[in-house]
Formats: sequence, C-alpha cells, structure tokens
Amino acid sequence: MDIKNKISSHGYTLQQVADALGITQQAVSAAINGNPSLSRLKDIAAVLGISVSELLADEEEEETVIKVSKNVKAIKIKIED
Repeated sequence: MDIKNKISSHGYTLQQVADALGITQQAVSAAINGNPSLSRLKDIAAVLGISVSELLADEEEEETVIKVSKNVKAIKIKIED
C-alpha cells in the first residue's frame, strides 16, 4: 500500500489533497505514513475520484486469479467499488 504514489499517479500532490480536505500537508503526510483512519482514507479517495479499495490496491498486482473446480458451468462476477 503506497498511498503517496497513488496520489501522484492520479495527478495530485500532497498539498493539493490537503487543500481539498482543508487540512495541512503535514496532516495528510502523517495520515498516509502512519495508521490512517477509515474516514481519512475515504476523504483521500474521494479527492482522487476512486474507491478506498482502489486507493489501497497494490499497483504491482495486474490480475486477479479466481480458481474454480472443473465442474462449474458458469461463473457470475460482480465488481463493486
């Protein structure tokens, strides 16, 4: 989980996120480098326009593997944000 890289990959700086949240850059930095609360993660994700799960997703994981038995005829997958 590298929230700082996620912020920059979405075209934002820590200062821009802080300004959008009405807090200091130091508060954003402390939150992402420490133990951020769920509400702070939701706030940061909202600024970036993504879900909390996307904010926390590992960038290196390029695919999700789902294993099923060979007897399965159909699989229904629902992706939720």
